[in-house]
Amino acid sequence: MLRPAAIALLWLAFAWAPAAVAQSPATAASSADDAALEAKVQEIERLAVTAHWHESDAKIDALAPVRDALTSQQRHRIDYVYLRNRALAGDQAAALKGLAELLKQDLPVAFRMRVYTTATGVAANLEDWQLAFAWLNDGLSYLDEAPEESAKLLGAASYLHTLVGETGRARELALQALRLVESKDNPRALCLALSDVALAEDHANHFSEAEAWRHRQIDACTRAGDPVFIANGKYGVGKMAAAQGHHVEALKWGREALAEFEAVGYTVGAYSARLVIAESLIATDRQLDQAQAMLADTLAYYRKQKSDLAIAETEALLAKLAEKRGDLAAALAHTQQVIQVSQAAEVVSRERRLAYLQVQFDTRLKEQQIALLEAEKQVAALQVAATKRRQLLLAVGIVALLATAILLAVLLRHSFRERRRYRWQSEHDGLTRLYNYQKVRKLGGAAFARARATGKPFTAIVVDIDLFKQVNDRYGHAAGDEALRSLGAWIRETVDGRGIVGRSGGDEFTILLDADATEAGAMLQRLRDRIEPITVFGQTFGFNISSGVCQAGDGASTLEQLIHDADQALYRAKHEGRDRVVSADDAVAAPAPEAGLVVVGSGIQFGRHATERCLSEIREAQVVFCLADPFALAMIQGLRPDAINLGRHYAPGKDRRQTYREMDEAIMAEVRAGKQVCAVFYGHPGVFADVPHRVVRRAREEGIPARMEPGISAEACLYADLNLDPGQRGVQSMEATHFLVHDRTPDVAGLVLLWQVALSGDLSCTRLHAERDGLQALVDKLLRWYPPDHQVILYEAARLPIESPRIDRVLLRDLPAAHYEEYTTLVIPPLGRLSDDPGSALRASEPPATMQ
Repeated sequence: MLRPAAIALLWLAFAWAPAAVAQSPATAASSADDAALEAKVQEIERLAVTAHWHESDAKIDALAPVRDALTSQQRHRIDYVYLRNRALAGDQAAALKGLAELLKQDLPVAFRMRVYTTATGVAANLEDWQLAFAWLNDGLSYLDEAPEESAKLLGAASYLHTLVGETGRARELALQALRLVESKDNPRALCLALSDVALAEDHANHFSEAEAWRHRQIDACTRAGDPVFIANGKYGVGKMAAAQGHHVEALKWGREALAEFEAVGYTVGAYSARLVIAESLIATDRQLDQAQAMLADTLAYYRKQKSDLAIAETEALLAKLAEKRGDLAAALAHTQQVIQVSQAAEVVSRERRLAYLQVQFDTRLKEQQIALLEAEKQVAALQVAATKRRQLLLAVGIVALLATAILLAVLLRHSFRERRRYRWQSEHDGLTRLYNYQKVRKLGGAAFARARATGKPFTAIVVDIDLFKQVNDRYGHAAGDEALRSLGAWIRETVDGRGIVGRSGGDEFTILLDADATEAGAMLQRLRDRIEPITVFGQTFGFNISSGVCQAGDGASTLEQLIHDADQALYRAKHEGRDRVVSADDAVAAPAPEAGLVVVGSGIQFGRHATERCLSEIREAQVVFCLADPFALAMIQGLRPDAINLGRHYAPGKDRRQTYREMDEAIMAEVRAGKQVCAVFYGHPGVFADVPHRVVRRAREEGIPARMEPGISAEACLYADLNLDPGQRGVQSMEATHFLVHDRTPDVAGLVLLWQVALSGDLSCTRLHAERDGLQALVDKLLRWYPPDHQVILYEAARLPIESPRIDRVLLRDLPAAHYEEYTTLVIPPLGRLSDDPGSALRASEPPATMQ
C-alpha cells in the first residue's frame, strides 16, 4: 500500500547534490576568507546528504555569526539546507513557507530547479496538490536550460504522476531520468534515478521487477555513500518480498532498513520499515507481541501525521494480528477502522486527482492564451487579411470554449442523473419499485425511534401472497412477477404516503405505520378489497394475501423485534388457513413449529454473497449453528447473538473426523429436540463439506424435513477471479490428498483443480498446516504428466471486499517452497492443445451390432 508521506519526503527532500551550484566569476571567492566560507558552505551541503540532519543544522548555527559575510547565493544555499532539514524534522509547513519565499529570489536556473524539486515534494507531503503540481510544471519548463538537474525533477514528476494514478506515465518519466544519468559518472544521481524507477514499478504492482530495481539501487547508493537511500532500497526489497509472500526474507531486509533509517534519524522511513517487519512477523507467526508493540507505536505516529493510507495499512495488519490470536471482536473492530479510514483516503485521492486535472487544465489554458497572444502579435503586422484571420481565431477560440463549457455541463448533468439513478436502484426493489429490505430497515429504524421518543403508536405489518409457488407453477413466472408488481402498486395506493412500504424478499412485503393496530387493520381491509384478478398472456387468475400485525409495546424494544413479532403473526395466519389478518396480540398462541433442518451457505464474502434466503433462514430459525471465517462469524452473530460457533470443536492435533462427528451430534441434538435449526457453512455447504451432507441425510432418515440452500463457493470465485471458463477445456476437481493416495490420472488437456493442497498426504486428519514432505510427494506424482517448469497457480479467494484474491503463479517444481494457507487451492492450467478423434464421428454413425 502506498504511503505518500513516507516516500515523497524521502526522495524529494534529498533530491539534490552538494557543491553543484554554478557560480558566476563575480560571485566566486576572491580571497582566502571567501574561500574558507565557501568551504564551510560546501561542508554543510555534504553533511546534508551523508549524515544526520542535526549535524548540518549545527554547522548552520555555527555559521550564523558570519552570515552577513556570505554572498546572496551562499545564503540561498544555506537557507535551502535549513528548510530541507525542517522538512526532515517534521515541520513541513514551515519548510513549505520558506521554500515559497526562496523561489521568489533571483536564483541560478540549476539551483532553482533543485528548489522546485524539493518544494514539490514537501507540498505533496502536506497534500497541497494544486501547489505541488503547479511548482512541478514551473520546474519542468527549465529542463532544457539545466540538463544536470533534469533527472531529479523528472523523478519528482514520476512520483506525482504515481499519486494521481498515472502509473504508466510515471514509469516513462522515471526511465527517462535514468537514461539521462546512466551516461554520466555520477553514482548519487544513478542512486536517485534507480529509486524512482523502483518506486514506479512498485505502484504499478510489478513486484518482482520492483525488487530487482531495488537491488540495483542498493548497489548504486552504496557506491554513492548515501545511507538514507541505501536504507530506502533495503526497505523496498523487504516490501516487495512481503508482497510476493517471502516473509522470512522480508523480515531480514525490513530489520536492516529500520536500523539504518534510525541511524540517520529518518523517522518517516523508520516507521515504514516497522510496517514491513510487523507484517512479516504476523505472516510467519513469530514474536507477535513485538509486532503488536510496533503496530501500536506506528499507528499513533501515523494518526499524528494524519496519513490515512498508512493508518489503513496499519489497522489492516492489526486486524490480521487479532485474527491470528483468535480475538475476533478486535479483528472486526480494526477491519471497520480500515474501511472507515480507506473511505477518507479515497476522498483525498479524488482531491489529489482533481488538483492534477485542474493544473493540467490551467496549463493548457495558459498555453492557449500564449498562442493567442503570439497570433495577435503576428496579426498586428498584417493589414485587412491579417485582421480577419485574428477575428477568425478569436471566434474559433470562443466557440471551442463554449463547446467545452457545454460538454462539461452535459457531462455533469449526465453524472448527476447516473448517481441519482444508481442511488435509487440501491434503495429500491427493481420489480415492484418499492423500497428494498435494507432501506425499509434504515427508514423504519428512525421512524420507530421517533415514535418511542414521542409516545406515539407504531405498528409493523408483514404481508405475503398465499400459495405464491402455485401461481408460478400454474401460470408461469411472468404471472408471478405481475402478481408481485400489482400487489406492490395496491399497497402503495392504500398506504398513500402515510407509512414506509418495502419488499422484504420473495413474495413478502413490510409496512411500517405511525398508527395503532386498529388503524393498521382498517388499512389492510382496504388493501384486501382492492385486490382483483390479473390477466397475463391471456390467463386470468386471482390470489389472496395473509398478514401479520404487531403494534409496538413494552415487549418490542427494537424494530427488528417488532418485525419479527409481526412475522410470527403472519406464520400464525398461514397456519390458521390463510387469507386473513392476525395480530401478534391475539390471545390464541401459535402452534410450535415442527422440527426441521436447513443448511445454508454463507458464500466466501458474507457481506456480499449471503442471499436474502440465507439471511431469512438465519433470522427465523430457533437455533443457529455456524462454521465460517471470523469476519462472517462476527456478522452472523450480529444478526443472531445466540449463534453457536461450530469452530470450537477444533483443537490442535485432534483428528478432524472426530471433530466432524461432534459437529454432527451437536446439530442433530437440537433437531431431535423438535427445533427449527439453521446450520451456516462457509462458501457452498455442499462443496468439499462432510458435515452438511451427513446431517441432512441423517435428518431425512429419521423422518425430519431437511434441505440445503446453495451458496457461492470458492470454485465459483476462482472462475471469476482467474477469468477461466470450465466449458472450454473441461475441469477435473479433486481433493489433493485423495489425488495423491488413489490411482487418479489427471486430464492434462483440461483444467485441474486440487483443493486443500496444504494438507497433502495428511492421512491422520490432524494437521492444519503445510508440510514440505507432503507437498514434495504431490509434486513428484504430478511430474509423471507435467514438466517441472509448467506454470501453476496458487489461489485463495478474497474474504473481505477490501482484500484482493491471491493469484501466485509459480513453477511446478517450486511448489514445496511456496507459502500456503489451509484453504489454498492449486490450479493446474491445461498442457498442450486438445487433439481431435477422427474416428468418433464414424463410430457414432455405425449401426449397433446385432445378436448372432
